[in-house]
Amino acid sequence: MPDRVPVTIYEYSRYNEEWTTREPSYAPLLDMESRYGDSFVRAPIDVPIFLEDPNTVTGLEEQNADGSIVRTTELDTPKGKLRAVTRRDPGLMTYWQIEPIIKSDKDIERFLSLPESPAEVNVARLRELEQRVGDNGILLFSLGDAIGHVVGLFDFEDFVMRAALDDGPILALLDKAQQQVLRAIRMIGEVVDDACIRLWGPEYCSAPLMNPKVYFPKYVLEQDTEATELIQATGNFSVIHAHGKLKDILDMIAETGADALEPIETLPLTSADVSLTEVKERIGDRMCLMGSVQAVTLECGTPEQMRQQVRESIEAAARGGRFVLLPTSAPFMVPLDPRTLANAEAMYRTAHEFGVYAC
Repeated sequence: MPDRVPVTIYEYSRYNEEWTTREPSYAPLLDMESRYGDSFVRAPIDVPIFLEDPNTVTGLEEQNADGSIVRTTELDTPKGKLRAVTRRDPGLMTYWQIEPIIKSDKDIERFLSLPESPAEVNVARLRELEQRVGDNGILLFSLGDAIGHVVGLFDFEDFVMRAALDDGPILALLDKAQQQVLRAIRMIGEVVDDACIRLWGPEYCSAPLMNPKVYFPKYVLEQDTEATELIQATGNFSVIHAHGKLKDILDMIAETGADALEPIETLPLTSADVSLTEVKERIGDRMCLMGSVQAVTLECGTPEQMRQQVRESIEAAARGGRFVLLPTSAPFMVPLDPRTLANAEAMYRTAHEFGVYAC
């Protein structure tokens, strides 16, 4: 057990090669993470899963008069062309789907016809990153699971209707995704150990989006258990990422055998249906719990509210270890709001003050 409760902004660190290290308003936050945080350093993923192959996917970006950026992606398949459109709005650093790549039965056939793309892990780049990070953090590969990659191909309403009416094509896509997820785990696991491999996607099969009793066992449990077993066999840690309502899926998440669950949204948020105390009681002896600092407090609260939330989280979940404090979502607005920075500082300082374990 550590000497204190670990705390981190989680998504960002000064070692990451991404926009936060180039955006001046985020420099104070990254400095805090370096001084007070226990960093998870996002590592590059060279093994493509579905749309992540830079050799087959092309994106044309256009900037609108309002400052938004629209990206059009086209994908050539043996059975014809596929097209998707996403948009990034001014002041934000994330893209939102406008037109999904699968819009019809024909599109599913086209997508399933895609051959597996070649892949090679850039070992030299990973070794250089490991050397720079040293003992100051742990590598995090945000890989995603099969359902996460499949749902992203559709408009979500269309996906739900297909799952309810005839999910044969969905299952075929899940199988294709699962094989690519497992390939990525094997290839990454051959060159790193003691890293975290993050499986995002399970939340799609939870309430209120879908009936978890029907779809979580069918679309998540078997697939993520298999992925977790392989992750652990390579000497790495499996991390399940699931936002939203957890009550009906907590035990199934633990059943996967994963090492950790994040980011744990809790009541009284309307998007949640559990308290941190309940999560600790139900699965805290089987998994490390990571999260519980609600994004709304980080972005819209006050330092005093943050101090109170951190103290309450420590009281609820730190007992016996297996707990990491981190926000349920990292900020992505540009420039970074000074209020968010002040609340982040309160998070770090309160965790260090009240998160010390007794000897």
